[in-house]
Amino acid sequence: MRNNEDRNNGSVDYTANDPEAPMESITLHQLIQQIAEVINSTFDGSYWVVAEISEIRTAANGHCYLELIEKSTRNNAIVARVRATIWKSFWMLCQPAFEAATGQRLMAGMKIMVLAQVQMHEAYGLSLNIVDINPSYTLGEQAMRRKEIIARLTNEGIIDMNKELDLPLLPQRIAVVSAASAAGYGDFCHQIENNEYGVRFYTHLFPASMQGERTESSIIGALNNIFKHLKLFDLVVIIRGGGGVADLSSFDSYELAVNIANFPLPVVVGIGHERDNTIVDLVAHTSLKTPTAVAAFLIDKLGDQFCHVDDLGRTMTDALNWRMQNHKNQLARLVSEVKASHTRLRSQINTLEMRKEKIRLYARFVLDRRNQQLKHFQTAIDLCKPQNILSRGFSITRVNGKAVRDASQVAHGTIVETMMAQGTLFSVAMQGTAFPLSDLEESPTSKTQKTQPAAPVQKPQDGSSE
Repeated sequence: MRNNEDRNNGSVDYTANDPEAPMESITLHQLIQQIAEVINSTFDGSYWVVAEISEIRTAANGHCYLELIEKSTRNNAIVARVRATIWKSFWMLCQPAFEAATGQRLMAGMKIMVLAQVQMHEAYGLSLNIVDINPSYTLGEQAMRRKEIIARLTNEGIIDMNKELDLPLLPQRIAVVSAASAAGYGDFCHQIENNEYGVRFYTHLFPASMQGERTESSIIGALNNIFKHLKLFDLVVIIRGGGGVADLSSFDSYELAVNIANFPLPVVVGIGHERDNTIVDLVAHTSLKTPTAVAAFLIDKLGDQFCHVDDLGRTMTDALNWRMQNHKNQLARLVSEVKASHTRLRSQINTLEMRKEKIRLYARFVLDRRNQQLKHFQTAIDLCKPQNILSRGFSITRVNGKAVRDASQVAHGTIVETMMAQGTLFSVAMQGTAFPLSDLEESPTSKTQKTQPAAPVQKPQDGSSE
């Protein structure tokens, strides 16, 4: 019996009719059963439902159990939640078909469109029985989400930031982000260690999960660890091998793309896929298909530099050989010129020696000649000495101590002094006629000696009288 409802406050008055009468009730099972009958009869068909996978797991019995949610577009809060089941028989068919169509498996965080039947079970409550999945919706959702992420990265100006970094000329110190047990990592290391140039690469593994729900956070954590030791490495390699294409959705993450784009070292990725590039491929410095392709890229990069160095070495060697040969030729010319100069110098020395000898002989000749001339002059001088002149019979006539050069200048009766080589005579000048000296007054110096009359005075050319 239903109790009356208080019209004033909406509460139920259980004692309004009979306070002592027992209360009517039903069991929970009965209530749920009634609800289930209403729901199952009302929602007896199938409905295409759009929802986000919150949880998904495959049980040991082969059935797939999911939790579907819907979030508010305003604040991202969950506004609806329901359990869902994909029975084993359908799960074995829809899972590979969905992966083949979308390139990834069903996982948490993915938006899907499913054909579901509503079921209300007395023990398990409300749930959806998924009987079909529309992969086209997921592809469209992924494409739209991918487009939004690319547009966001572009608008923020970071989509090409890592590409703008300079790749080292000799990238030998490599930080590797990969799963330690991944086959791709082993292939990468083997190829790097056995390169054809025999160059040693220094690699260090920063382990990360490369598939599953932890891929994004795991790779970001590895990048953070590399950042702590930034100076030890030339570049970062993110490689993945052996995983399915269904795991590539983690590489379309905005957060992961931002971390790679902003990383201060060049990032080279090879995540093992042949389909369209992921967003990680778009923001990385260099994107390659496989880990072995990354190894080949690094080896070729080093090989190109070695070839360049070899070319430079050959160019330098050729240049040095040319210069050495040129210098040798110049040296040979210089030696030849020096030899020629030496020959010319020797010839000039000989010429100088000959000229020196000639000069010496000529100087001797000139000196001897000058000596002879000096002797001749000395002889002439000696001959011109008064004593020598007097010894040849000449005499010097003086009047009052002065030599007489002109007889006409001597007055009559003047006492004349005549100096000869042996002795001096005094006489009296007579103009025109000579007379004996005895007729003259005796001079003081000839009182005891008589002299012959003086001959007329003759004027010698040198000024002396004979």
